[in-house]
Amino acid sequence: MPVSALLASVAAYTVTLTLLVATAEHLSRPAALPRALAAHRVLPAPTLTAAVVVTAEALLAGAGVVALATDDPRPRVAVGLAGAALFGLYAGYGRHLVRTGRAGPCGCSRLELPTSGWVVARAGILAGLALVGAVRPGSIVGWPTPDADLAVVLLAAATFTALLWHLPAAMRQPAGPARLTEGELPG
Repeated sequence: MPVSALLASVAAYTVTLTLLVATAEHLSRPAALPRALAAHRVLPAPTLTAAVVVTAEALLAGAGVVALATDDPRPRVAVGLAGAALFGLYAGYGRHLVRTGRAGPCGCSRLELPTSGWVVARAGILAGLALVGAVRPGSIVGWPTPDADLAVVLLAAATFTALLWHLPAAMRQPAGPARLTEGELPG
């Protein structure tokens, strides 16, 4: 498999898997996103906005699965561009929150993570990956024909999805320096 096909395939699958994870996370804790949007005090109607966001993610995830099941590059281009737009909006919104000091919980998942530059970076990376998939749609490995190339792509995409999903939590800085008390000192 050429490197460009591997890159485009991993990018497309990573975006689709991330959208599936995001949808599942939002549906598993439906109050988290509306609560976060209300705390941001930027968008009107937090509950309606949250419903639109989750619906968009679910539809785009489903479209991604269908696009990856076909050899026709047109649906892959459409999903890639729509994914780039959605994640680009997330990055812009997150950046606005961080710059204006309204960075309450991000509402990204079931965890109560604060909006940070890492949330913005994750969204930007996903927007870029979606564009990569849109630019090279004909070289993306489809999933209906399982082979070694697809196995490599799925393993890489699952790894990148997990790493990107947990990036903001992994890079979170506690409010203050951790201090050990005398009873907690080793030795």
